[in-house]
Amino acid sequence: MLIRLCGSWGIVLAAIVLAGPDSPPAGEVVRFLSQPAEPPTPGAVSVIDGQHVWVGLTYTADGGLSWVARCPPAMSGADFDLGAPCGVANTFFVTANRGWLTGTRSVWMTDDGGLTWRSQVPGRVYAMAFVGNRGWLAAGGAQSVQNYRTEDLGQTWNQCGSLWDLSQVGPWGSASFLDARNGWITVGSYGERGLPYRGGVARTADGGCTWKILWREPRPSGGMGDIRFVDNSFGWVIASFGTLLRTRDGGTHWSPVALPEPDFLQSAYLVSRSRGWIMGGTNEGSVLYYTTDAGAHWHSVSDEDIRANRGMAREIPVGWGEALVLSFQPRR
Repeated sequence: MLIRLCGSWGIVLAAIVLAGPDSPPAGEVVRFLSQPAEPPTPGAVSVIDGQHVWVGLTYTADGGLSWVARCPPAMSGADFDLGAPCGVANTFFVTANRGWLTGTRSVWMTDDGGLTWRSQVPGRVYAMAFVGNRGWLAAGGAQSVQNYRTEDLGQTWNQCGSLWDLSQVGPWGSASFLDARNGWITVGSYGERGLPYRGGVARTADGGCTWKILWREPRPSGGMGDIRFVDNSFGWVIASFGTLLRTRDGGTHWSPVALPEPDFLQSAYLVSRSRGWIMGGTNEGSVLYYTTDAGAHWHSVSDEDIRANRGMAREIPVGWGEALVLSFQPRR
């Protein structure tokens, strides 16, 4: 899944192909409907601040006390990549009002909090991030992906760099940028069914126009997850089957980090070289752990503390959207 951190940083990577006869015309507008919604489960989360959070197409402006879902009209004619209910979608928001929705044929943009959506570029989003007003977008189809950059918070996009050939390697989805030029993404090769395998890590030094592959898994992987760097050398990435890996040389070499009890690793958030958080899954639901010594020891955060927002639950990084949404769930 993608981790979306909004506000202070971001850049957009999108995989995109030239518009074809099946693509919606650029600028096509579709108006969505609004309806009250239940607190969502963690998914594609964009944290604007502690009060304004998007989870897919479900939005809160009061820190999770109430939620509204944006839903397309039943016969809109647009090809949106939505699950059920309608609020389940792959979105990326940089403000409470401006964001992008992945379609199967086009990338859609909203400037009014998801009420109206405009077809902006063809293809679907593979990854996105921002640093201030500067952004990087990778959008495209099943064969190739184009890098885009913006200087105006995504109002306009300009192509840069060469196409990714997805049969060789392409963006997997998670990105981490230190500034507007230096960043890392997870990558993979895409098979005939359009699914990535054999994950890896790539780095850019020019804002996402060109990428250098630093590391690939030696065999087909079980999926790449979150990647996050805290400086030019030190970072984390979730690799095959929930393995947490650490690098000390900027992403060229990786070694495993010992994990506590979770059956599988859902999300990870690195704060510094010594401090980090992970979310794991059990039969009872999601559980949180934190470390203050680079993973040598892990400490759990109780479900009761998360619901009551007390103890170490108050230290959960606001930008770590998946963990933040846990505190919005109804108490059991």
